[in-house]
Amino acid sequence: MTDPHTPHLVFVGRWCPLHLGHVEIIRQKHAETELPVLVLVRDTSFDEFPAEYRRRMVEAWLEAEGLPGRALVIPDVHGVFYGRGVGYVVEEVLVEKRLEGISATKIRAMRGLGDERWRALVAPGVAAFIDREGL
Repeated sequence: MTDPHTPHLVFVGRWCPLHLGHVEIIRQKHAETELPVLVLVRDTSFDEFPAEYRRRMVEAWLEAEGLPGRALVIPDVHGVFYGRGVGYVVEEVLVEKRLEGISATKIRAMRGLGDERWRALVAPGVAAFIDREGL
């Protein structure tokens, strides 16, 4: 468990499933700052995997990756809003061209069609997590 008083890098998403684009964003920001990671998993009603399952998926990857941090389930969100001078950065993180086309929507569609190529698009360990945990 990381010190709650240490600033964290916060990432908000559905993470359904955690894929290589997500991984690149998290790795990139952690490498720049060496700060712990806090992944907020939106509790959506329409995703293939329940929010708690996705939280465990993210935490299994964080642990395997050796990244300090954790994941929490939050209610689904409409937007993220902030006032000026709030003391933290809001930043879009760009990924390499080869990762831009990866989307969880495509991965879910591939899984639905039985196309096993989805396995090459998810974060390391995620395919094994899904195989092991089911759903």
